[in-house]
Amino acid sequence: MRILFVSDFTLEQTLGGAQVSNSLIIKRGRELGHEIIEHDYTSSITNFLSYYDLLISSNLEVISRQSHEIVNSVIKHPNHIRLEHDSCLYLNNDLRQKLFESSKLNFFLSDFHISFFRENYGDYFKNVEINYDPIDTSVFFKGNQEKQYDIVYCGYIHPLKGVNNLVKFSLENPSRQIDVFGWGDGNIESIFNNLSNVNFHAARTCEEIADIFRKSKAIYHHPIVNEPFCRMIGEALLCGIEEVIGAKEKIGSYLEFEKVGREKFAKKCSTATENFWNKIEKL
Repeated sequence: MRILFVSDFTLEQTLGGAQVSNSLIIKRGRELGHEIIEHDYTSSITNFLSYYDLLISSNLEVISRQSHEIVNSVIKHPNHIRLEHDSCLYLNNDLRQKLFESSKLNFFLSDFHISFFRENYGDYFKNVEINYDPIDTSVFFKGNQEKQYDIVYCGYIHPLKGVNNLVKFSLENPSRQIDVFGWGDGNIESIFNNLSNVNFHAARTCEEIADIFRKSKAIYHHPIVNEPFCRMIGEALLCGIEEVIGAKEKIGSYLEFEKVGREKFAKKCSTATENFWNKIEKL
């Protein structure tokens, strides 16, 4: 099929969980023989003048601010597939409903994800498929390494991701040592300058992060907003971290892991890209 994949950012532009997942899905689609054209916030609107057998929409926050015409073009496509990563708060109620009702399949990342959508927006979500974020279980697996870290945080550092909660936790728990491996906007290292029990490190590769998780006792994550899945927590659990500190009730991957168990969780993560394309090709 000839496919237009519409999302705010590519992995080359922004290192985020949604971009990692989209990149893996696109890679698998191309391996299956599909021609996939990526449209991001820098792309020309003329992309929409060509014919596509299928249009897949993902994060549209920046694109929708640039022009609602692009969102309307997505909605009007006869073979629209919605791949939801976030909370879609950026669209008004009417446009959000049209976006999801126009889709032949609506992919959500966890039962928690679709549950809070229905609770907050209404029960108009049809043709729903739960498909986890894809995680490479040949990299993220449980090991028996000696524990070198007490608590870790490995990811994007931002107020919505709960960095202020992390600072508060460190001040209230001076006996707990916290190692932060991350990235963000501006001089993020300065956030932790006056915290004696926090060590800040730059971002690491996937393989390095997996090794860090296997050497860690606990992981901290207390986001401000709901996390439909949260790749960081999913990867940490697969690597054997047993203690998750923070707002576990807001984290889709934690809730799924607790519900289905390690083996099934790992299988669903490892087959997520295959499952995504299987569902689409059955249409």
